[in-house]
Amino acid sequence: MSQFELFKSVIVGKFNNLQQIEQEKNNGNVIHPIAKHVNAIVNDKIDNLPDNFKGIFVLEESYYTFVDADRTNILPHLFLFEETEDGKVRLTSYEVPKSINKKDFTNSNPDLRLDYNELEISEKFNPMTYEYSEKTGFYGKSLSQFGPDTTFLLEETLDKDKFEVNEILKKGDRVLVGFESPIIYLRSQE
Repeated sequence: MSQFELFKSVIVGKFNNLQQIEQEKNNGNVIHPIAKHVNAIVNDKIDNLPDNFKGIFVLEESYYTFVDADRTNILPHLFLFEETEDGKVRLTSYEVPKSINKKDFTNSNPDLRLDYNELEISEKFNPMTYEYSEKTGFYGKSLSQFGPDTTFLLEETLDKDKFEVNEILKKGDRVLVGFESPIIYLRSQE
């Protein structure tokens, strides 16, 4: 099985960090929000894909519930995953179409349709390439410049049942969004 085929089986599914939250509660210090990802391939919802298109578009629904503030942030993302010439996997981020409300940009929306010709690559996000090893699974890291002194770091490690994600948005030396440690998602059966 190619790395890309293996990656497709790893990236798709439902993930949450409830076990991490329980451990943090037991330690008396909840650091992370309750987080959930719902990832699905959405090529079948995209019109005008080229006939020989080999990549997969994944709609990643991200939900972050901040217990102390009793609010949930919904952050959907559209990613293209492709196999590189050397057999690795590259992630390219796309903009969520402006015509679609983020509450409607979900995998469960039967009316969701996208047009390949209207999709826009995110100009801010540097594509990320995943390295694979049997010991750690897939690992990728990308540092993007979001402004003159604003950076965004994305670092991920994925395997069959676990998905570690660290996202840090900084302005200068000040962290605007993110944590010193990753959110640890486990595959959910829900």
